[in-house]
Amino acid sequence: MIVTTDILAGLRTGYQAIFMQALGELADTNADWKKIASEMPSSTDRESYNWLGAIPAMSEWKDVRKLNDLRDWDYTLVNKHWEATLQVDRDALADDKLGMIKARIRSLARAYLKKVTAEVFSQLDDGETLTAFDGTAFFADTRVIGASANIDNLLEGAYSGSASEIRSGLAAAVNAMRNFQDDQGNPMNLMPDTIVCGPEMEIAIKEALLPGVAGTRRPEMDYVKTIVVSPWIDLDQTDWYCLCTTEEIKPVILQNRQAPEFVSLDDPKGERAFIKRQFLYGVDARFVTGFGDPRCAVKLKDA
Repeated sequence: MIVTTDILAGLRTGYQAIFMQALGELADTNADWKKIASEMPSSTDRESYNWLGAIPAMSEWKDVRKLNDLRDWDYTLVNKHWEATLQVDRDALADDKLGMIKARIRSLARAYLKKVTAEVFSQLDDGETLTAFDGTAFFADTRVIGASANIDNLLEGAYSGSASEIRSGLAAAVNAMRNFQDDQGNPMNLMPDTIVCGPEMEIAIKEALLPGVAGTRRPEMDYVKTIVVSPWIDLDQTDWYCLCTTEEIKPVILQNRQAPEFVSLDDPKGERAFIKRQFLYGVDARFVTGFGDPRCAVKLKDA
């Protein structure tokens, strides 16, 4: 096959269709991040979340409304550029090796979806060092938001060595989260519904929540609706998370500025084709991850 501009234009259109089809087909098998992250649209290079943590309370309307200002937070997420690029030798096109190239185009879609998943779960993993909207580490022993009591969402103890310890950890997370207060000092009555752990803790946690006797149900299962096992987190093998994912904003934010876009550099008369006999195909995207409300997450750290 002679590689011409017209042939490349047709191939480019076909590759783009393959890429978009792969995105759709692979999305469901790479969707664990949606269980713990809220997707927020972005229209500029950065977005401010200074409204996080400010919850106006309902009160009796006697004369005029009570006006509630935003808290003095400065939490801004700056979008990042992401890319993945394939080099395709001109001879691969000339020798009609299109099946091989189509498989590699699909791999671009998979690379994007894996990166989104990795960024969301590693955000949790960095929660003891990266700060939330209030300037305190997302997971911390000490934090006060407005008029709240102390908020401790970093629990250390014997929470991973046995089934009973795992159940004790879940009980501790439930108790802590139930008592977290909003910025007005009112109970938020949050409840963890999702456990996130690495592969090392998967079997132990699932076995700990099995019924003790056939036909019975452990009370812990009234809380846990989902167990998410992710190889993308780099936790100590004995640490795990309890999350509340039912609030308007989940524990992690995925700020999306630009959906994945299939791009190419495949001019047969271009410099790269002339010098290196190569064409380039890739995917571009713009997004960043950040934190939602720290009161919706508890880290169980095995001491």
